[in-house]
Order: sequence, then structure tokens, then C-alpha cells
Amino acid sequence: MNRIGLPLFTLLFMLCIPLGAQQVLRDAIFYYFGQEMVGFPQEKMSIHTDRPSYLAGERIWFRTHLVDALQMKQANASRYVYVELIDPAAQLVKRIKLRPDSLGYFHGYFDVQEELPEGYYTLRAYTQFMRNVGTDYFAHKQVLISTPATQDLTPHVRLIEQGSSVATVIHFSSVGYADTLVPQEATIFPKGTLEEDGIRLKFRDGVAKFTFRKWEVNEQRTFLLQTVYNNKVASRFLSLPTDTTRFAVSFFPEGGSAIVGCNQRIAFKALAADGLSIEVKGEVVDDLGQKCALLQSVHLGMGSFVLNYQAGRKYYAHCLAKNGAKQIFELPQPKEDTVGLAARWTGDFLRLSLLQPAAESRQRPLTLVAQLRGLVLYANPWDYSQPKITFERSFFPAGITHLMLIDDKKNIVSERLVFNMRADVKADLTVATDKPAYEPRQKVNLALTLKDALGHPLKGNFSLSVVDGHDVKPDSTQNILSDLLLTSDLRGYIEQPLSYFQGNKLQSHQLDLLMMTQGWRRYNIPEVVKGNVTEKLSYPLETSDVVKGRVEGFLKGLKDANLTLLAIRDSLLGTHVAIPDKDGYFSFDQMEYPERTKYIIQALKSKRGSAGVFLTLDSVISPAQPQLKLLQPRTPLLAERNYVMKMDQKYTLENGMRVYNLGEILVTARRKSNTAGDSPYYSANVSRVISRKDIEKGNFSSVLDMVRLLPGVAVIGSEVTYRGQPTLVILDNMPEENFDYERLIPDDVGDLFFAPPTTVGPVFGGRGANGAIVINTRRGFVEKNTVNNNMAIVRPIGYQQSVEFYSPVYDTPEKLKSTKPDLRSTIYWNPAVTTDEHGEAHISFYTADSSSRYRLAVEGVSAIGAIICSEQDLF
Repeated sequence: MNRIGLPLFTLLFMLCIPLGAQQVLRDAIFYYFGQEMVGFPQEKMSIHTDRPSYLAGERIWFRTHLVDALQMKQANASRYVYVELIDPAAQLVKRIKLRPDSLGYFHGYFDVQEELPEGYYTLRAYTQFMRNVGTDYFAHKQVLISTPATQDLTPHVRLIEQGSSVATVIHFSSVGYADTLVPQEATIFPKGTLEEDGIRLKFRDGVAKFTFRKWEVNEQRTFLLQTVYNNKVASRFLSLPTDTTRFAVSFFPEGGSAIVGCNQRIAFKALAADGLSIEVKGEVVDDLGQKCALLQSVHLGMGSFVLNYQAGRKYYAHCLAKNGAKQIFELPQPKEDTVGLAARWTGDFLRLSLLQPAAESRQRPLTLVAQLRGLVLYANPWDYSQPKITFERSFFPAGITHLMLIDDKKNIVSERLVFNMRADVKADLTVATDKPAYEPRQKVNLALTLKDALGHPLKGNFSLSVVDGHDVKPDSTQNILSDLLLTSDLRGYIEQPLSYFQGNKLQSHQLDLLMMTQGWRRYNIPEVVKGNVTEKLSYPLETSDVVKGRVEGFLKGLKDANLTLLAIRDSLLGTHVAIPDKDGYFSFDQMEYPERTKYIIQALKSKRGSAGVFLTLDSVISPAQPQLKLLQPRTPLLAERNYVMKMDQKYTLENGMRVYNLGEILVTARRKSNTAGDSPYYSANVSRVISRKDIEKGNFSSVLDMVRLLPGVAVIGSEVTYRGQPTLVILDNMPEENFDYERLIPDDVGDLFFAPPTTVGPVFGGRGANGAIVINTRRGFVEKNTVNNNMAIVRPIGYQQSVEFYSPVYDTPEKLKSTKPDLRSTIYWNPAVTTDEHGEAHISFYTADSSSRYRLAVEGVSAIGAIICSEQDLF
């Protein structure tokens, strides 16, 4: 059965099964999964950037490829895609909202601020609908952002003690200097933000010692270091060093549980203290000291061994890390009355077998189920008359298939993930140039041809980047193939996902190790199997901007109110009218406006105007906040020096000289008026402060949306509680009870945080027994009714207006002879290339002053769901 025919046949089959006919578990499984897919379809996404590294002050060009998770075809059910730039300390730098272009493609850009600190930043993209499955399944891509000011000074941070605090030593070096250098100034910001007070380092013999207290270490174990050298200020994010003697090894018996009396494969994964892999080897011994197995990792800390558990015995793994550290770990204990599912790829066949305790004689009723991205591929009773069940590789579509054994009570008793790679999952892209080589500033004509695995022309769309290969190294960590087939279906961090797609048998084994050690739960499978399908989604499909609310008179809704909405940016952009229902509820929808647009809503009675009219708006769904753990690569922050100097020269030619803060005016002990640190209710126990910078980046629609982000605080309607109890509000150091949060709009707030009971209880007694929400307003704020009761103002996240990539055209002798240097590293970027019915597309561009080595990267999807992924040298 071929790849396309299988999903269509199965989908039609399960949609045609009537609910009343579900007497057999097999049919029930087909039906329930079908119901779940119809009511809760899935989206996937991948991010393609023009290159993997940038210089502060440059522009990041990108496209997000949004596809239907099942068929891998372009998806346009969601109208908007949100893309964020997140710094290494997991703080939001900027968020934008994209709407599709005329062809349905989502693409945009980020302008990298000139003063942005150096480090590995993360691009994160998602739709509101994708939030229903959790942030683990958002698209992520790391990019390196460098700054010229960091090139002359390299910091070295070494751990000297790990405990309740982290003691380090720091020194600096520079290319071409044999001795240790001491900067004019060096300041550490432990929490990774310049908004906090910095601590000045003191050097002795070229070395500074600094101790990070436990509460100063953020989850990312990342801090910010600011130096002054040659009178230039440079800021960079650095990872806090970890104890190299500490590591953890987790063990995963095949099928989920350890089983007594059978040869069972045990996979393992070793992680260092920084959350990244570490290579280990060792042996497994039982509690009698007998050696039972050898273990050795083969890829990114993963490996496997075979163990035969004996009743009553305990087993321990003695592990030796590559750096010489030793540790002992206890293996999982076997469970009674359980079975397991074993899977092996042998050539083009997948062979499944049942793992049972040696003393097991009964043949319990089990059903084998195979599902891929919510589509049931196979569901039949386990055949005990056969030692193995064999499937041809062609039976499974490309990607991760979830295998399950289900008992007669609809409980999942064993699970196994397998990965299948097929030749037809990738489209074949050929690129032809009109010349074998090119001179500087010469026109290049490219002919691109897209075909399927059988050589037939394909219609498809993709983003295309051409870069100078001398300046830009290829991204060896991920691409659209690894994103759509692997990381988008696995929970948690996947280290170097592209390393599994090298096409030889060793990678096949490594992929299988990943399948055994990584969790997966895109759907709530145990509940679906039992028939408890998802009925209500927290985040509905977003098709336009929507503003909902209620208009009331005295104690009742107004059904005859006149409701208008004005969309205003620099001028009036649009007017909308809504009609309330009999209870006064209304909705403005089908709206779409660019960034910096605000909505002014007004409600009037037809005869009495605004008298006795009260307008309340529902809380708008805010974008997902970047509360994620970012693992920083161990790769040093080393951008090619020649590339940095070249791009800095390009920036200077286009924008004028860079502006540097001089060392003489560097302030390291910052105190700002009206900030959280000035509040008498601020303490080290405060878990999070929503700063003015967070507010400006977050595009919050109300103050309550900000309060929702405070750890431990819950917001239900307009009620705010901490651990189920109402909290006090302290507004500008004055206590307020029964506080109305609608008195403030986000623009009024300087910062806010939650002060725990231990801080405010001694001051306010019983009123502070549940803690307090502390709100500091901005300087010059005077509380007043900014709008009447019948009016409201909403500041939504508008869409980013498109900008075309600029590529010079040297079509005249004057342009060709121009003395202005052409120092492009991204030679050409096109986010929306589409092939015709013959599978062909044609593009052209001009070379820069350097024209000796150009590399092309293409990512996209075809009309039949084949992935387009190609990276090759042009000339």
C-alpha cells in the first residue's frame, strides 16, 4: 500500500464507521482516533532563515513553513503565525505577528538591535491553535548574533566550587596576545538582564573570582557579562560552567517496563549537568556483584544493551564518563504481570515480538495498534500463533509511528516508537546555472526543477537563500526535514537533530535509540483509546482579530445599544459595527490591521446617548510567554573574524559609524526611579518581576494578562488569587483592597510583581497573609478615568507589514563601475518561490564583489506533501 493511498483509505474507513456499531475494540479505536482528528487536527511548523549567524544591527530574514501535520502539505487554516526572538536568558526581545501573503505563505524579518548582547538567540514560531498541544511542539531555531566590540577580548569562565552557590574564576585573553588581559571594567549581571544592578569584578593577577548565589542563577544557567576594553563597551551572554564530575544516566526498558526472565533491550541516555549529552561506558552488575552486561554510548550519550532480569535481583550500572568521572545508577525494577513490545528494523522489514515474563503461560487478549500523527494505520488482535509480526517498510509513511499494546480494558500496557525514512518523503530539486563561473556584479540566472521520487514534475513552494560560502557556514544542526519528521513529534530538547539524517545504517541505529529514550504525547492517547476525545479546545482556530464583550444598563444587558469600533494608527484605518444579542453580548470580528493599531470601542443608547451605559470587554488571549528552558550549545561564541569585520564595514557604509558607549560613562550600579528594586516590598524572594521592558514587548491587552504570568498567581475572570486565596494589591506603595484592575491600562504600569506573605504579612498583618500584587506605575502617572464607562481601548498585536529583500541590480555601466563596495553575505533571499505545473521556477540575481563561492539553501513542501530540502554549492 503506498504512502498516499494508506492515509486516504484509512481516513475514509474510520469516518464511515457508525458509533452504534462499535462492539469490537479494533473498530472503536479507529472511530475514536478519527473523531479526535476531525475535532482536533494538528499543525506543524519549521523556520528557515537566510543564514544561521548575524551581526548586531543586521536584519534576520525568515519564512515559517506551516503544514498540516498529517499530510505535510501547506496549511492555511490558522490566519496568523507568531514569531519571537528570545535571548539566551529566555527573555523576549521582540514578537511579531504574520499574516499570509497572496499565495498563503508566512514570511517576515527581525531587525537586530545594534546594542543587543552577543549570544545564541532562539527564534520561536507558533499559531494560537498550536498552543493546545503545548509549547514543546512549537518551531524553534537557534541563531548566533555577534557584535564587533567582542572580537578583541575573549572571556574564560571556570568553575571552582559547586554547592548552594557557584564559585567561578574569570580571566580574559585576546588573539595575538600571549598574556592574560585585564579589561578596563568588567561587570556581571547574574540574571542575564541589564535591567538589574550589576556587580563589578575585581581582578588580581589578571583573574577575578565571582560567586553566583543560588537564587541568582536562572533556569538557563546564563548570565550577562559587560566589559570595557579599548574604551568600547561589549556585552555578551555566557553559560555558567557546570560541575564536570556530575552527570545522570536514565534507563529505558524496551516496551516501557522491565520484565523478568527474558532477554530485553535496555536503552540509556547520559546527560551532563548542563542538560547536554555526555559519552559514557561501563558495566551492569547485580546485587551479588556478578557482571551482567557492558554498556557504551554510541551517539550523543545514547546506547543500549541486553539484560535478562532475574527474579529478586537488583541491577546497577557503573558508569565512567569521558572526562573520568564515575557514578553508579540503579536500573528500573521489573513490574509484575506486565508485557512489552519489542521492535527491530531488518532491512526493509519491521519485526515486532512480544516480551513476556518467563513464567507467563496465559495468552492475555491484546490488541496491537499503530498510529502516526493521529491516523490509525493498523489495529488487530495480537496473533499468539506467530512468533513475530512483520511489516514491510512501505506500509508506514515517513516519520514516527507510535506502536501500542492495548488490553481488553482499553489500557495501554506497552508502547514503542519507531522511525521510518522513505525515499519518496523528499522531493528532488535540481538547480542549473547559465554559466559555470561569474565575475563580480554579474547577473546569475538559475533554473530550478522539482520532481517526485519517480521523476514526475511537482508543484511546490519554498524559500530560497543564496549566501557567500566564505562568510557563512551551513547550519549543521537542523533543517525542515528534521523539524517536520522528527523534532515536531517529540517532547523535550533534541540535540543536533540533523545528525540523524545522514543516510547510512549507523544513523538508523541512532534514530532507534532516540525513539526509545524520548517521550511523545502530541495527543492524549490513553484518553482517546478509551473514547474520551477532546471536546473543547482552550485556543480556537484564529481566523481574524476578534474583540468580544458585553454592554449593560443598570443590572441587565442592553440589546438595543449601538456599538462601534474605530481602528486608528496614525489616522483612521477602519470602522466596524456590532449588534449585541438579547443579553448584551457582542463580538467584533473579521478585523485585520497592521502593527501599532489601536481599537476604540464605544457603546451608545439610541436615545439617551452614553448615560447609564457600561461596557466590559472579555480578556483577549495573549501570546504565549517565553517560559522555556533554553540549552546553550557548548560551541564557543566564535564568529569568523573576517566575516565580522566585513559585515561591520557593510553596516558602517549603509548606516554610518557605530555608536559605542564609552568606558568613562559606564554605570554599573543602576538605580531607576519607580522600579521594583525601589519598592519597600521587593525582596530576593520575589520570583519574577514584569518590567516595563517586558510590558512593551509583550503587547498585553490588559493588566490582568500581566498578572497571569506571576508564578503561583491564578486569574479567573477578574478575580486574582494566590494558592486559592484572594491577594492584597499595593499600588504605588499604598494598599488597596477589592482593587479594580480595569482602573489601569498596560501603558500605566512601570512594573509589577508578587510579594510573598513573608514580606508583606509583617507590615499589613492579616491583610497581607496571602501576599500582595505590587504595582508601580510609571513616572508622572496620575490616576484618572481615561475613558468613560461606555468606552474601551484595545491595543492588539497587529500584523507585520511585508518588506522586500533588497538585491542590487547592476544593469548599467554606471552601476557596474560604482565605487561603493558590495559586501553582501546574503546574496539573495526569496521566501516565496513557486514551481509551475512543469515543476520549474526561474530566478535571477547579481553577484556581489566576492563571487567565487556561493551556496544555495532551499526549504519547503510540495503539493503532495513531499519535503523540499536542498543545500548545495552553486559555483
